[in-house]
Amino acid sequence: MGVETFGEALRRLRGRMSLREVAALTNIGKTHISDLENGRRKPTLPVVTVLDEKLGANGTLVALVSPPPSQSPALVSPDEEWEEVSELLRRSFLKRGLAAVTLPAIGLEELKHIAAAISDARRYADKEVVAHLQCQLDDCAANDRARGPRQSIPIALGLVAAVEDMAKEAKTDMRRPLLQVGARTAEFVGWLYRDIAMPDLANYWRDRAMEWAQATSNFPMQGYVLLKKSQAAWDDRDALRMLTLAEAAQQEPWHLPPHVQAEAVQQEARGYAMTSGDMAIIEAKLDRARGLLIEHEEATGIAAHYNEALFGLQVAICYCEAGQVERAMELYEQWLSPESFSRRDYGYFLSLKGGAFVAMERPDSAAMNGLEALALARETNSARTHQEILRLVGRLRPWQQRDSVRELRHAVLA
Repeated sequence: MGVETFGEALRRLRGRMSLREVAALTNIGKTHISDLENGRRKPTLPVVTVLDEKLGANGTLVALVSPPPSQSPALVSPDEEWEEVSELLRRSFLKRGLAAVTLPAIGLEELKHIAAAISDARRYADKEVVAHLQCQLDDCAANDRARGPRQSIPIALGLVAAVEDMAKEAKTDMRRPLLQVGARTAEFVGWLYRDIAMPDLANYWRDRAMEWAQATSNFPMQGYVLLKKSQAAWDDRDALRMLTLAEAAQQEPWHLPPHVQAEAVQQEARGYAMTSGDMAIIEAKLDRARGLLIEHEEATGIAAHYNEALFGLQVAICYCEAGQVERAMELYEQWLSPESFSRRDYGYFLSLKGGAFVAMERPDSAAMNGLEALALARETNSARTHQEILRLVGRLRPWQQRDSVRELRHAVLA
């Protein structure tokens, strides 16, 4: 029997779980997982680390992609071929500050191809380069979910710089796919800056994403950016902006994929919950969103991570805003678990669940949720979660003499 490959090990560990179930568990796209199992995509450490942890592999998957201790890392390989291209790599990557984009994660042949594409984009930029940049973006997103935004920001910015550099000189038929990857990357950078509570920079990068989506006539991406702007308005509880942008995202000619439409309709329902509070309208919107999500389970492309668990928690937030706190708490209990979400997202939703406990006048439970969320916010550098915890502390002021509430307040001040 030969040595087990990474794909074989992943398929074995997955067992009877469907690709959809693994995607929901890990926040890694089903297509990405399928490609790893079938050898169509090279496994990279950020993604493998998440899979290893969530599937309980105890380091088995990580070991299959990590070099043996006796081997030197690729960056310092003494191989003669490496010596031949070292100057090319320095000129192509380091001069542009792009070393963090590709050097740590890919093989030498792939590295030479990317270096050539950056040096002479008109001649060498091709579909393989575009596919590599998309893989790097996927890995960067997986790393963000596992470890937070600060490690991902320089890599994502490097990807944007690489796209811009190549697009300037690439042939016309390659410029479009390059800029489409650039639009998705710029939107992702906007999300990263939102998570570290830098809204001006987040808006700048969402606008860049919109610009590149418009330049390539990528209508779904333009609608998706409108949805992301609506969701960012939630951070300031700007209900009218949330509602109008969520409505705009659903209009022609954007043609959003069904699972993104579901998210936009849910966001519209939250806007109505915060403005009119009309439960007939809210329930009708949520029913439509739920139908879109159920009818189209195979989510691909933008927002492929959107699943039933995330939808359930967004509905819980909507019910809280509509004053239906008991119904919201049922959804939190049903869907919120550390197995279903990344540590960063789990901490964020814990802070919002704490708000639901406040509305139910259960300050001790709210403070306990706040303490756990605070630890996760600090671990993953999520300023967005920290802001929600500060909001929670403010709402707990009527119980400020309780030991649990004082403990949370002191922990925040610390």
